[in-house]
Amino acid sequence: MTQRRDSLKAPAPCAADGAGAFRGLPLGLRALSRAGRARARGLGRRGARRPRAARGVRRGGGASPPTTRRRDGRGQRRVRPSARRASAASPQLVPRGVPLLRRAPGPRRGGDPGAEEHPGGRQPVHQIRLNEDTIQDVVQAADLLLLTDLKTLCCEFLEGCIAAENCIGIRDFALHYCLHHVHYLATEYLETHFRDVSSTEEFLELSPQKLKEVISLEKLNVGNERYVFEAVIRWIAHDTELRKVHMKDVMSALWVSGLDSSYLREQMLNEPLVREIVRECNNIPLSQPQQGEAMLANFKPRGYSECIVTVGGEERVSRKPTAAMRCMCPLYDPNRQLWIELAPLSMPRINHGVLSAEGFLFVFGGQDENKQTLSSGEKYDPDANTWTALPPMNEPRHNFGIVEIDGMLYILGGEDGEKELISMECYDIYSKTWTKQPDLTMVRKIGCYAAMKKKIYAMGGGSYGKLFESVECYDPRTQQWTAICPLKERRFGAVACGVAMELYVFGGVRSREDIQGSEMVTCKSEFYHDEFKRWIYLNDQNLCIPASSSFVYGAVPIGASIYVIGDLDTGTNYDYVREFKRSTGTWHHTKPLLPSDLRRTGCAALRIANCKLFRLQLQQGLFRIRVHSP
Repeated sequence: MTQRRDSLKAPAPCAADGAGAFRGLPLGLRALSRAGRARARGLGRRGARRPRAARGVRRGGGASPPTTRRRDGRGQRRVRPSARRASAASPQLVPRGVPLLRRAPGPRRGGDPGAEEHPGGRQPVHQIRLNEDTIQDVVQAADLLLLTDLKTLCCEFLEGCIAAENCIGIRDFALHYCLHHVHYLATEYLETHFRDVSSTEEFLELSPQKLKEVISLEKLNVGNERYVFEAVIRWIAHDTELRKVHMKDVMSALWVSGLDSSYLREQMLNEPLVREIVRECNNIPLSQPQQGEAMLANFKPRGYSECIVTVGGEERVSRKPTAAMRCMCPLYDPNRQLWIELAPLSMPRINHGVLSAEGFLFVFGGQDENKQTLSSGEKYDPDANTWTALPPMNEPRHNFGIVEIDGMLYILGGEDGEKELISMECYDIYSKTWTKQPDLTMVRKIGCYAAMKKKIYAMGGGSYGKLFESVECYDPRTQQWTAICPLKERRFGAVACGVAMELYVFGGVRSREDIQGSEMVTCKSEFYHDEFKRWIYLNDQNLCIPASSSFVYGAVPIGASIYVIGDLDTGTNYDYVREFKRSTGTWHHTKPLLPSDLRRTGCAALRIANCKLFRLQLQQGLFRIRVHSP
């Protein structure tokens, strides 16, 4: 039986208690209505003791097939193997013929055609179908029996279930069972769609403490604090008599500085409950808003911005490695785009790997000021604007690929200062451990890498003076590499990104084929769709001219666009950031043009709270107050 290495470890203990963590869950899983709530409460009570299904665990470390609980005539639970527990309309998460546990393939013998051989003897192969009625039971069983693969499949099912009506419940459920990536996605959905979430039954059933936690989130995408205020009013009105006692405590979590006094006075005239709240809570302002410096000092905007972040690289003039870190928000204020300085790295880095994952920014490897190849890593927390050290990679490397899938960071290829590498290793950002993965099938010096649909793609690159157009795909589940349709142009030094079912490759260079010599040209951008299984050229007319003077450092997907960062020679001047609109397939420059004194930087997209960005701009003198004369 082969499993991922972390599947042999017991799950990290969670802070949530068994029963309390389930109080909000029934509404969180759509199919769990009244009957589901009773079952979920029962799950919570059983959480503290070992379910009978645990009898299927053998001393040798294996596990019995998935089970269902039945009661015999004496009222005791019996355990029997079960293959299906879902309706015909339920999505089948484990395909037919795929065993619950991954086992080393072995010859089948006579007897049960569904049996497989493994060290513990023959075991029948069963199927599990997940739906909204069974997901909680299956997650609990997978967590108890340390069935990592099954737990991963449950996570994928829950990811597809997240909606306004259930994101809070799924968020709590994921926290209870340490489903970290699901918890992150549910939180992200809650922040992005708070106005829809606040109108659901699940929101109205929240406990006072849980409501305070939700409305305290800095990244709630509301635009105006009045929508948070109105959500609290609806929550109180849902059960006024019981919730009046919590009114003052809940309102203390509101960002009252963002409430307009004229709006409050209007609400007080029309809503008796609002009048009572304002009278009881002395922190709600009814006077005229502050002006000038006082207004800026107390201003605290909600929401978030998707920022382009550049990290490290080298100074354009001196060519010395730098530790500088900056961000720019292309969607926050299109007419006022500027670079905001963030906390620098602990050391200068060049040719390093940069990636954002689960709300943080990760930097690994590269070279320092002495051209020494590094194995160290750092993590940036945008909420605290600080860096912390991470466990080093198993091998020092630079010019490597880095991609993320569900909270796992994959480091591929690169160089160690003496030779090209084909090794791959994986970092779990929650357990903070490194795991070796299968090697690449070939050296891809300065190739490009991206993730799409939970698979890793390695493209282009070169070795011993030869450039490649080949592309190969790695599936973390099967741990196998597979060749796919090659690029139209061989290249090295390109960048790539995956968006939904699409792969994009930008830039890179190759030698000209129409002349003798070593003259290099910039390659055309290409696009790959997983449904059509082939590469198509993009129109690069407004990206840069096909000259070796252009070089691309990164491609950052934000919203419906991809932002390409680099030294982009447009023929008349150099641009640093260009926007590619996926819907129209056209290129646009940022407004205004953004010069940079750095080159060869690492790039990524990072979600940063607007209140943090506002404070940073205020500290750096990027806001000016206009004083109008009377």
